[in-house]
This record gives sequence, structure tokens and C-alpha cells, in this order.
Amino acid sequence: MVVLLALSSLVNVVDDQRWREMLIDVTFSVMLLFALWSVGRRLRLPTALFAAVAFTCHWSLHLTNSPIPRVWAFASSTAFLSFLTLVILVAVLRDAIITADTIVGALCAYFLMGVAWASAYSILALVSPGAFSVSPALASQWNPPGMPFVPLLQYYSFTTLSTVGYGDITPVTAGARTLSTLEGITGQLYIAVLIARLVGIHTTHATK
Repeated sequence: MVVLLALSSLVNVVDDQRWREMLIDVTFSVMLLFALWSVGRRLRLPTALFAAVAFTCHWSLHLTNSPIPRVWAFASSTAFLSFLTLVILVAVLRDAIITADTIVGALCAYFLMGVAWASAYSILALVSPGAFSVSPALASQWNPPGMPFVPLLQYYSFTTLSTVGYGDITPVTAGARTLSTLEGITGQLYIAVLIARLVGIHTTHATK
């Protein structure tokens, strides 16, 4: 949870592009190690494979500025984050008694979904630079195919996941609208279904 919060903060706080890329990759690598340490034996091998590919692709970005390796890096990140989110959600849903680990796990899954969708949006922005329309106030930070657009897409991802939608970044293409719609629906279902389940189980055990 701490690593996820640090990753989200570094994306938006650090202005220098080179330092931001380095800090994000270091933080992301730490998250990969935590994931390997957290999963059970049965999932350790597939988690290690996802983590190895994501680690290699991310650090290879420091060797080239070509947009193609960036697509592979974001694709591997999206796959790893989606897999890790699914693993955590299954663990949370299996808990018969609500503990502090259950609550933290649910929060981690929520943050992971936001970061995973931001990574998917980054792929879309690289493949189709006109996929999103950005307000003039944010346009100076939008410069595909480089990294400066990543903080904006993470910001857009979490505002979409929470259905805040300030309107300063809007999806233009069909692919961008589809991903945005799916994320908005997922965010609402997450709160309505998973949180309701946690509250229901907690209430039942408190009554007993």
C-alpha cells in the first residue's frame, strides 16, 4: 500500500522528466519484489514471469527513446498490474472474517486498478496520439510519445475510476471512450459490490 501511494505521488510531484522516470522505475521495481514476496507458492512462478518481463521492459526505456519499447513497457505493466489486482481480489473475497489485511488488500486492489488503467491509456496514447483531448491549462504537459503525459493519464485514470470527471481531459477516439467507460463501470461496481460484501461480513460477525 505504501509503495502504491509513493508511486502515485512521484508521478505527480516530481517535475524533472529524467528523475521522474528513474524514481518511478525504482518504485515500480520495489513493488515487483513485494508482489513476489506476498503471493503464495502456487502463484510465485507466474508472478515471477510477469515481474521479470515488466522489470526488463521498464529499465530498457533508459536505453532508447523509441515509442515501440515504451509500448512493450506499458503493455507488460498493464498485464502485471491486472494479474496482481486479480490475485489480491481473490484473496480478499475468500476472507471469511474481515481483518486489517482484508481492508488493506481491498485498498491495494483499488489503487492497482487505477494504475493499471493509466498504463493501458498510455499504450493508447502512444499508438493513437489524438486519443485524448486535453484542456489548454494542461496542454503544456502533454507531449506524446514521451513520458510527460503519464502523470496526466494517471490523474485521468483515478478521476474516471472514482467517477469524478472534471472534464479537463476527455476521450476522443472510440478506443479511449470504451476504456474510460469500462473503468467508470468497474469503479462503481467495486464500491457497490466488494465494499458492500466487506461491510455485510463485518456486520454479521459483529452481531454474532
